[in-house]
Amino acid sequence: MKTLDWILRLALIAVFAGAAVTKIADPGEFESAIQTYRMMPEWLVAPVAVWLPWMELCTAAALLWPRHRRAALWLVFALSVMFMIAIGQAWWRGLDIVCGCFGRPATVSGPALRGYLLRDLAFLGAATWLLAREWFTARTTAAPCAPLIEETEQPALAE
Repeated sequence: MKTLDWILRLALIAVFAGAAVTKIADPGEFESAIQTYRMMPEWLVAPVAVWLPWMELCTAAALLWPRHRRAALWLVFALSVMFMIAIGQAWWRGLDIVCGCFGRPATVSGPALRGYLLRDLAFLGAATWLLAREWFTARTTAAPCAPLIEETEQPALAE
C-alpha cells in the first residue's frame, strides 16, 4: 500500500506542479483560458490567473512534507472539485472552452469534455484515497489514552 501511496502522491505532485509551471510561464494565456468558462466577474479573472497557478505549485510542494501533506491533499481535493464544476458547467451550457490546464490552447467542447471530467475525477479519487490512508494511519498509530484514574487510586465506595 505504501508503494501505491507514493505513486499517487508523486503523480499528483507532477500534475499540479507541471500545470502550475505552464500557467506561471504565460499568465496572459491562462487568463484568456479562464475567460472562456464565463464563470466569474471580469474583474476577478486576472487575479485568479495569477494566484491559482502559485497555489497549485505550493500545493504540489506541500505534498512532499508529511507535516503539510494532509492540508495539501485537502487542497487537491477542493481544486479537483472546483475544476470539475468549471468543466461541468461549461459542458452543460454548451460552451467552447480552452482548458488552460497544461498550457495547451486547444478549444474543447461537447462530449470531448468528458475526458477532462474523468481526468479530474481521477485526481479527486487519488486525493480521497490518500486522505483516507492518512486518516487510517493516524488512527492506528495513535497512542492509546491513559486512564484518568489508576485502579489503585480509585476511591472506595461508602457503605
